[in-house]
Amino acid sequence: MDWGLGHATRIVPIIDILISQGANIIIAADNSPLEFLKLRFPKCIFITLKGYETKYPKGDNMALKLAMQFPSMIKAAKKAKIQLEEIIEKHKIDVVISDNRYELSTENAYSIFITHQLNIQAKGIQSAFKPLINLIINGYIKKYNELWIPDFKGDENLSGILSHEIKPPIDNFFFIGPLSRFSTFELQEVPKKYDIMAILSGPEPQRSIFEKLLEKELLNSGLKSIMLSAKPNLNKQENIKNILKVSHLPDKEFAQTIMESELIISRPGYSTIMDLVHFGKRAIFIPTPGQTEQEYLSEDLMKNNYYYYQKQDRLDLKTAFGNSRNYNPLKMNNDFKTLYERITFLLNLP
Repeated sequence: MDWGLGHATRIVPIIDILISQGANIIIAADNSPLEFLKLRFPKCIFITLKGYETKYPKGDNMALKLAMQFPSMIKAAKKAKIQLEEIIEKHKIDVVISDNRYELSTENAYSIFITHQLNIQAKGIQSAFKPLINLIINGYIKKYNELWIPDFKGDENLSGILSHEIKPPIDNFFFIGPLSRFSTFELQEVPKKYDIMAILSGPEPQRSIFEKLLEKELLNSGLKSIMLSAKPNLNKQENIKNILKVSHLPDKEFAQTIMESELIISRPGYSTIMDLVHFGKRAIFIPTPGQTEQEYLSEDLMKNNYYYYQKQDRLDLKTAFGNSRNYNPLKMNNDFKTLYERITFLLNLP
């Protein structure tokens, strides 16, 4: 699956540590994740490994839309699996680390799976299929040698019941802590430059629907704003009254802009949440309609008084901006101790 840019950004600290420990790395990805990682790690070797581009609905009937694509997903997964084995043989790969690409386990290398979703959420008619979905997913994960969960183990965590209160499908699992691409950047107090930073993400058509709604609200608000499109293959800037629209920012400039902004508005993608808690930044979350993981995370974080959220079809920036002041954003930093331990183990495999 080509799940989007977040699964590329959160792999950054893992690649950074692997490089620092002297590992030889080949990065395999597709589309915007591939473009982003090429910009972030220009000296690495890259291979285009085709991922399935999921088509999302305009409405919230996500389950039906995904179910209709299931045969195509299986076909794409088989092709990727064949390509993986070819890569392993050609490049003499010892270890495969797969971020949420369930199909990429292998018996020809030590394989590791990364996910924060061990307990898929479902609503309405989807709930009837939840046991089957979890059974299928667990069947894929069991084929891996290790499971890495990007969260903290204890009560103070980000993923809630997605990763906790459930037994992982394999015994060889490790909570490696939140993964933020900004973890190496120094946090500092800087003068405020923007009232709002809006971060666009996710698949079409919902991404464009969100952009139009948000742009209208920002224009009506008159608040000084920057809107980041998160399109690493473009390099555009455009001023529209009180909004600066930017297609992409390198990580250093991205981190600087987050620190210069009073408030962040974004989808509650898990990678985005991990980035924002690194800064301890106040945020408003607008979950993708029908995306049950984002809906759960929004509700859970709001219930715990960390972040305010609104549904997309009820977006009211004035209300959201005011209400967000009543919440106390999380601030979490990862010392990466467990991750260093696991990478040391990998580099000493016979």
